[in-house]
Order: sequence, then C-alpha cells, then structure tokens
Amino acid sequence: MPLTPQTFPSAPALPYDNALRARLNTGDVLLCSGSGVFSELIQQATDSLWSHVALIVRLDALDRILLFESVETFGVRAVPLSRYLAHDAQDRPYPGGLVVVRHRTFATVSSAQSIQRMLQFAVDQFGSPYSRQEIVRIAARILGNSLQAPVAHRKETSLKEFICSEYVAACFAQAGVSLTIGDRGYVTPADFADPQAVELIAVLQSPD
Repeated sequence: MPLTPQTFPSAPALPYDNALRARLNTGDVLLCSGSGVFSELIQQATDSLWSHVALIVRLDALDRILLFESVETFGVRAVPLSRYLAHDAQDRPYPGGLVVVRHRTFATVSSAQSIQRMLQFAVDQFGSPYSRQEIVRIAARILGNSLQAPVAHRKETSLKEFICSEYVAACFAQAGVSLTIGDRGYVTPADFADPQAVELIAVLQSPD
C-alpha cells in the first residue's frame, strides 16, 4: 500500500542501522502517526492518519541525524532521530508509526546557499516557548479552520507560534521548496504525505 494522507504504507519496516542512516539527507522529513491526545486532535481535525512532521538534518561532523521540530510540550527544538526510535521523555519508543519521506523537488530546487538559509532560519526558531494558552490557540485554529470555509494561506515565516507542519513548511520555503496544501488554508502533516509531492524512503522500525 503506497503512502497516502489516510493510510500507513505496507512497506517492510527497516531497522535504524548504519545502512539506513546513510540514506538520509538533510531536508528529508520524518512523518509520524501518533496515538496521543494532541496527535488525535490533529488527525481528527485534518481527516488524516498523520499527526506530526519533523525536518531531518544530517550532521556528519558529529555523526548525528537530528530532527528539527515543533512540539506542543517544548516548542521548537532539536533532538536526535534515534530518540524517536528508542526513547522519549518516559523512556519508551514513540507511540505510533514512523516513516521518512523526501520531497521530489528538494534536490533540484535547493542549493547549498538555500539549504544554509533554511538551516539558519530553522535554528533561529529554537526555544520558542509554548504556554498552555498558546497550545489552546493553536488547537482552536486547527479546529476552527477545519469547520469553516477555506481561509487565505498565511506565510509561515510571519507566525510567532508554529504547529509542526507550519514549522517544516516554513523551513522548506527558505530552501525554495513549496508545498501543495489542502483546502483548509494552512499546512497540515497530511500535506507531507501527498504521493505526488513526496517519495517514501523508509518505514522505521522501533526496537523491541
């Protein structure tokens, strides 16, 4: 079964080993199907299986694969990709399915200069705090837009708070990569599962 906004791919899950790590590039995206309360809120509001996205960044000098992401509990941050496969804050694997996708135009549209600009922008957003009030406003924005007529898409770079998909889309924009968004007027995790826009690189296997 191919990657779609509504279905999890049936490709065999691969262990996160050196062979898989070698295939990952800066600009790839981790796409998550979570089971937490906030994940389910996003899934319900967007009528999609997908609830979270994070930008993959290679740091070969440190032998690390990092995720740049925006999460409701911490705001914008960087964590090792291995954290999702081995541990979270409660010393458990990520509660849900994980896949890596690659935007079909990223390699041809981006340049070394635009990727540097993307990473500078991404890092500049680190530490943006998420208070309970901000989480409520973001949730209300998701639910409100899902129940109303489509609204004009705002430039993500003008936002002071991000949901995960807006953060990654804003990073992509710095590299010259644009996303085709749905009719809700804002970027959702499901927009990163469009098979016309992205290719499936791997389904990730958490350790037992």
